[in-house]
Amino acid sequence: MAKPMHLERQEAYEWPVAVYLFFGGFGGALITLSYILNFFAATASMVGLATLSGLVFFAIAGLFLVFFDLERPLNAIYSMNNATKSGISWDVMLIIVNYVFGILFVIPEFANFSFLSGLSSMLAPYQVFFGAIAAIAGFLFPIISGGLLAAPASIPLWHTPALPVLYLVTSFSLALAYLGTLYAPNGTVYTAFMGAILALSALTFGLSLAYLEHTHNGPIEAKEGMHRMLKTARFVILYPLVGVLFPLGLSAYLFFSGATLTWAMPALAIALFLGGFAARNCVVNNGIETYPWPY
Repeated sequence: MAKPMHLERQEAYEWPVAVYLFFGGFGGALITLSYILNFFAATASMVGLATLSGLVFFAIAGLFLVFFDLERPLNAIYSMNNATKSGISWDVMLIIVNYVFGILFVIPEFANFSFLSGLSSMLAPYQVFFGAIAAIAGFLFPIISGGLLAAPASIPLWHTPALPVLYLVTSFSLALAYLGTLYAPNGTVYTAFMGAILALSALTFGLSLAYLEHTHNGPIEAKEGMHRMLKTARFVILYPLVGVLFPLGLSAYLFFSGATLTWAMPALAIALFLGGFAARNCVVNNGIETYPWPY
């Protein structure tokens, strides 16, 4: 007997999950970048604010996860105590690792504060070690959180390895533009930042094409989900145009021409912020379940 197919939107995940994916990935990218920037004299001054910003964005992500999505704060405690039984607990544990080792990593950056001088001198010899652990956890967060979203085979629009990689790349693009906006680098640092944003924007463009190919050649649920997204002006304007093509074109022009525009970094940060959130929110909102599930 033929089984009926229903093109119905999933109802398990709503917009708070998109906020969680967005700010969690952004925070993880900032902490990872802060560890890398610590090794270069020209960018070492960015480490303190970059790490603190990452921790703040992780706090926003955790807030939405616990209070808006799970709706039961005790579920977070359950996730932390059942790391081998709950997929979401991996994300919770990564946030905890980032907080513990991120704070230990950043304290020596504020040794000029008298009340932190003693603790800073104690932690300074181990700063690189603490930062490495926080950086690894920050790097893994967008991969694992995106992987958890991509795991259900019953939602073909999500079920692709391109999704977590795309979320990882867009998180780092935004983190670079954010730091470039805060510190307004010049000279070789500006060129390095712009070159990195260009490379990541080109990778985002390629991954987006791969994702479109996945939906085009995938099951009817994936095609329908993408069709609904492409009918939404918010998605079409904010992601392909504002979030992908604009950063790619502007960063390519500035990198290859050697020009410097004071408004470029803020414009890139805003564009990547809007595009990055649209990429997550619209994908989450348009996931269509296959029923019966294809187990």
